[in-house]
Amino acid sequence: MSAFTSKVLVVGMDGLRFDRLLALDAPVLAELRSTGAYGTSKLPYGEAGTPRTESPGEVVPKAPEPGDGGRVIRSRTDSGPGWSSIATGVWPDKHGVVDNGFASPQFQKFPDFLTRAKQARPALTTSAFFSWASLAEYGAFGPAIDHRFVLDGYTVGWATADKQVAQAAERHLAEEDPDAVFVYLGDTDEVAHALGPHCPEYADALRTQDAYLGRLLDAVRARPSYRQERWTVLVTTDHGHVDEGGHGGTSDEERTVFVIAARLGDDLGGGRLAGPRLVDVAPTALAALGVPMDRSWDLDGAPLEL
Repeated sequence: MSAFTSKVLVVGMDGLRFDRLLALDAPVLAELRSTGAYGTSKLPYGEAGTPRTESPGEVVPKAPEPGDGGRVIRSRTDSGPGWSSIATGVWPDKHGVVDNGFASPQFQKFPDFLTRAKQARPALTTSAFFSWASLAEYGAFGPAIDHRFVLDGYTVGWATADKQVAQAAERHLAEEDPDAVFVYLGDTDEVAHALGPHCPEYADALRTQDAYLGRLLDAVRARPSYRQERWTVLVTTDHGHVDEGGHGGTSDEERTVFVIAARLGDDLGGGRLAGPRLVDVAPTALAALGVPMDRSWDLDGAPLEL
């Protein structure tokens, strides 16, 4: 029997371009890359010639159904499809979210990884924190999760909502005993929509979110039981942005996503992950918790080898 209790923290930063992450001073993310492993891949979808979403909450018309000739994933490179893929471990043609409208979600058939963990091991404590309320409202992260903290960035303001989400998650990690935690931060995406990802304000938003991540990790390391715990940390994003700001299409800038994976207290040497996909996040989190994969789940992703 393992002497450690396995736990997982997944942090999502919306609309974070990996090339900008490398270029800007984000020390916590840099440390995770140097002690963990990381890599990029391109989303297998995007719609050329469609109107770009002006904000992450705008609803755009659903695309025509794909024709014959093999698996075709018809979806915009938007937040709804991206986070649904991260949550469930399947692509949009399975989970049903093809834009930010969430018109036909299939979350009963393909639930999020926190819900799957709870179903497999009811004694686990699961938690989720969002500044984008749609992720809770439409069930991308379902009601079976033990603790959910939900704010609406459109109402509160994205910078304020992220701050409150980070503070709530920090307190939760310090004072409670969660086993699997998801934290969503959205201001990077909102700034990129307004000003593009090359502006000083985008750099500031990234550095602020990086500092929030640092506080979450500090809270984990300060836990009285930390020496008896083994924490896997995954950081990812849902899509990128074109230089002028916006997404939805097929450019490399919109489709490139990343996964950073680390185990606190272990040095994985800053190795490269071979094309980690958004759909690999959920099975990696489940594997870290010791939840075995079930073939009947029909997942598109697989656990990353760390």
